[in-house]
Amino acid sequence: MYKHIYKNLETFNLKGLGEKTNKGLKKLGINSLYDLLYYFPRAYDDRTNMKKIGELRGEEYVVIKAKIMSLESPQVRSGLKMVKARATDGTGVIELVWFQMPYLKKTLKVGEEYIFIGNVKVGYILQMVGAEYKLLKNQNNLGGEILPIYSSSKEITQNTIRRILKEAINNYLNIFQENIPPEIISEYKIMNRIKALKSIHFPENDKMLEEAKRRFGIEELLVLEMGILEKRFEVSSKNNGKYKLDGKSNLVKEFLKNLEFDLTRAQKRVITEIHKCLNEGKVINHLIQGDVGSGKTVVSTLLLLYMIENGYQTVIMAPTEILATQHLFSIKKAFEKLGVNVELLTGSVKGKKREAMLEKISNGEINLVIGTHALIEENVVFLNLGLVVIDEQHRFGVVQRKLLRDKGILSNLIVMSATPIPRSLALSIYGDLDVAIIDELPPGRQPIKTKWLQSEEEKEKMYDFIDKKIKEGRQAYFVAPLIEESEKLSIKSTSEIYEEILQKLPKFRIGVLHGKMKSSEKDQVMKDFKDGELDILVSTLVIEVGVNIPNSTIMVISDAERFGLSTLHQLRGRVGRGEKQSYCFLLSKTRNEGSGIRLKILEETQDGFKIAEEDLKLRKPGEIFGTRQSGISDLKFIDIVHDVKTIKLVKDICTDYLLKTDGKIENEFLRVDIEEKFKESLTS
Repeated sequence: MYKHIYKNLETFNLKGLGEKTNKGLKKLGINSLYDLLYYFPRAYDDRTNMKKIGELRGEEYVVIKAKIMSLESPQVRSGLKMVKARATDGTGVIELVWFQMPYLKKTLKVGEEYIFIGNVKVGYILQMVGAEYKLLKNQNNLGGEILPIYSSSKEITQNTIRRILKEAINNYLNIFQENIPPEIISEYKIMNRIKALKSIHFPENDKMLEEAKRRFGIEELLVLEMGILEKRFEVSSKNNGKYKLDGKSNLVKEFLKNLEFDLTRAQKRVITEIHKCLNEGKVINHLIQGDVGSGKTVVSTLLLLYMIENGYQTVIMAPTEILATQHLFSIKKAFEKLGVNVELLTGSVKGKKREAMLEKISNGEINLVIGTHALIEENVVFLNLGLVVIDEQHRFGVVQRKLLRDKGILSNLIVMSATPIPRSLALSIYGDLDVAIIDELPPGRQPIKTKWLQSEEEKEKMYDFIDKKIKEGRQAYFVAPLIEESEKLSIKSTSEIYEEILQKLPKFRIGVLHGKMKSSEKDQVMKDFKDGELDILVSTLVIEVGVNIPNSTIMVISDAERFGLSTLHQLRGRVGRGEKQSYCFLLSKTRNEGSGIRLKILEETQDGFKIAEEDLKLRKPGEIFGTRQSGISDLKFIDIVHDVKTIKLVKDICTDYLLKTDGKIENEFLRVDIEEKFKESLTS
């Protein structure tokens, strides 16, 4: 019966739910009884502030009870109609005014008592304009009420949503059984679900409303964290003691011998930590977090080699073809010297070439497959996949990670992210992952000098500076937000920037790179830039992550105010990869205060974790942590920046619960809600 709350709303006998209303509700995303009851108000019209006229001292939203003393329709300018009344409650007099509502002259009666609701203005006389009114003798609740205000549309009015919700609450609320385990309800003094659903929609008072909000904040986190952690317990129990490695590491030693640099202490620490887990036969489930240029890829490469030498296939999944190709460039030559077979599988690999590659993957001939979302397609079958590495993890959701892991006989997983997140928050958000942080940059790296340029004069000086640096043998990136010119937005496109550079720096070789180009074209442009055949690369955001060209020391970002802080930090991280001093120029004439704050932060700090904290304050969490499937953007009552303690508390509650129940969710109603949430993630 409980699962029925997720069925179509039409299956419930709700009075007034006709075809037109149902269609309007669907447009608001309300398809089931669950959707309806969990369609929470965006605000409240608090009518509980009942006052005497004589108490009114300043402008405020109030409810007053008063008798009409006089009523008139004074002549105003042509076309404008007015009804004016004077009313008293014995403590004072108030003037009530309505515009363009001439019928009120007949509706309202002198000598009758009414309740008036609205904003009071204080001048030479107290006045309420456009007040809502109710005849006093028809009212049971003299103390006023708190009315919910919902996000609505032309098809569905506030009153319609309120009416249908009241109908649902009166007739079907008992189906919503408690989905928070009773011991948690008791220990943390959480309002029960039925009472909370009533109170969130039609609260009796502020205290009840706040208790209901607290309850649903905990519930939404509980469903998210419990679902994520349950998957982790399931993976661990399935794979516990499933494999034992031979401990071979000759390939790793050979690879390290050929490295042109020494590993940092932080890299060695993370490798040792994960290697130890693998050696003990534990299922690894790690988030490797590090600032741009900290060497996450080298760490994961060594761990991939270790698994390959011990008889397993491995995978690197990247969010874009260009980043996947970058991984191929950086790994293939070194791996092939060691006798390791590496191939690239993306959506561009088609026909016989694709069929041949899929066969080699299925029979184990390919040791490492680098690819994009194409890797999670059903026809990609591995013989013995043992380790999955996912780059730029915030671009993928929990469900996508699981789809790839399920292709393996082991579910060892490493995800990498160059979007720094404060550690306490990372531990809470990525509930299914152990967090390893590379908090040290390779020696010899110099801070990137960053400057926000706001005038044409500053820009001219920048071009002179770039001219000098390219003549010294350096290369430069120019980044644009758009591919083509937009009539609606005055944003520099790649074609405009290309034309401008031709005028300002005519002696140099310029390439253009954007997402609409064919993969082969993009690869050729990147190869030309990497090989020094191009001096300047004009690009869109396709270079945001992963591209590593040490000789490129200049980054110019046009219309920088159009990008978020983390994105700007990522783009800046494309330079400063070698020992030469690097520079980042942020071009923006913005007068927007928020944009200005972002650009100043970039000028002042290179610390990715500090930048991430500021970004969290300035942006929506879904923009940072990824799309709907992350689950983070679904949170309605939790602020992931300020509610870290609550997030951590709920994660600890979930962990303790699952440890006691051996990874099983015993509350059947919670289990159904989790299944539905993660099913929705899979299809979104």
